[in-house]
Amino acid sequence: MELPIRFPDPFDEAARRCRAFQRLSPDERLRQLLQAIEPGFVLAQQSPHPEIGKRLVQEREAEWRRIQKELFRRHGV
Repeated sequence: MELPIRFPDPFDEAARRCRAFQRLSPDERLRQLLQAIEPGFVLAQQSPHPEIGKRLVQEREAEWRRIQKELFRRHGV
């Protein structure tokens, strides 16, 4: 084993993974994204305090609506 141990550059690794993801078909990209998101949904459903998660989702949704209204007001779409 050669010392010191050298780890791959995280930016090179991210670029490599990005290129590999971009080569996938749209269906496979979506499948992988959903597969990555699913554990978060499972954890949220099993939470001992689901009301906190629901409240956070509602707050984010309200903020997004506020931002959209402001954009429409400013730019008159």
